[in-house]
Amino acid sequence: MRELVNFDSGDRLRLSVEGNALVSVSLKGAKTKQSKKEFASETEAKKACVKKEWESLKKGFILQDSEAKAGKACLHVYIGGGYTGALSFTSVKDEIYVYKSGGQKDGDKPSDILLRLDRSGAIKEQIALPKPLAWHAEHVGENLLLDLDHEIYIFEPKEAKFREISVEQNLKRNSEIASFICASNGVAIFGMFGQIFAFKNGEISKLGEYKCSEKSHVPILCAALSADASMLALCTKENELQILNAKNGEILSELRAEFGALDKICFLDESTLLLRQHLENKLFCLDIKSAKVTKQLWIKDEYLRASEFCLDSTAGKLVVIDQSRVYATNLQSGDVMAEFTLDHVVKSCKAKFIDGKLAVRTDYGCFSLYEI
Repeated sequence: MRELVNFDSGDRLRLSVEGNALVSVSLKGAKTKQSKKEFASETEAKKACVKKEWESLKKGFILQDSEAKAGKACLHVYIGGGYTGALSFTSVKDEIYVYKSGGQKDGDKPSDILLRLDRSGAIKEQIALPKPLAWHAEHVGENLLLDLDHEIYIFEPKEAKFREISVEQNLKRNSEIASFICASNGVAIFGMFGQIFAFKNGEISKLGEYKCSEKSHVPILCAALSADASMLALCTKENELQILNAKNGEILSELRAEFGALDKICFLDESTLLLRQHLENKLFCLDIKSAKVTKQLWIKDEYLRASEFCLDSTAGKLVVIDQSRVYATNLQSGDVMAEFTLDHVVKSCKAKFIDGKLAVRTDYGCFSLYEI
């Protein structure tokens, strides 16, 4: 049973597949209407159910399922907007902020927005962004950090104010066009224009500098913050990683190995990094002390292939996504906890954990929460 609700009209829609038939039950006020459509097979009926669900989401309905099992969606919200490759989102307390590309309107001025959702999926506010293309979003306390076309902004929801960090820090645009944001344990580290900064307790302090090399004319830059926010892993060159003290920018170690160019990294724990190879999407682990690739119980072959991955360090859960196929793993035992296919994905998505649930923003315009 798939139940959808339209908060504006109060209408509800229930969709289910019974054998080879799609059953739709529409509730409008005190009126109930049921329809049943037969198909050649159960597979065709399920496809029709997905299509009907998507059409309803685009009309303003929201899918909710408080009884969803592992691998099933408990929330679908249609975000829409033009596809740019930017699929960022983050959460603050009981609210979720999702980026939406508005395209070019009003005399070619960008009209990109940040949608504020409550946990039911209802859109509470549309916030105009000062620049287009929100490539990344994180939060520290009640503040959001946004990478808007490779410039970092801080959004303060209480004051409804955007802080332009390049102006505050008197930064000048230069040849370093790549940027990053990472956050954990109440601290954010971000980089733009070759400068690295820390954001904590509302204050910004400079940590250091970086210079990116290139791979196929694309800057190499990715970073990760350890769970306790004590270490920053930084990659700006092929086959080389730096581990920095996240409090003062001191270089603690430099790791050199034949892992090529990286485009995403994260700390599995204080001694192990999870790395993804640029373009190849190969996923493997690196020991920080020895700079050697380490074998993990959940990596059955030499490496995994992943278009996206995210970690719930508190619960010891890792999710690996290959286009739309999800593999959720218990890191301690190496056992697969769930394996399923995401809804409403064409080729790519962004994912992270929000309060134990897998949150996903897809290239088809959907934001979802899944039980793991």
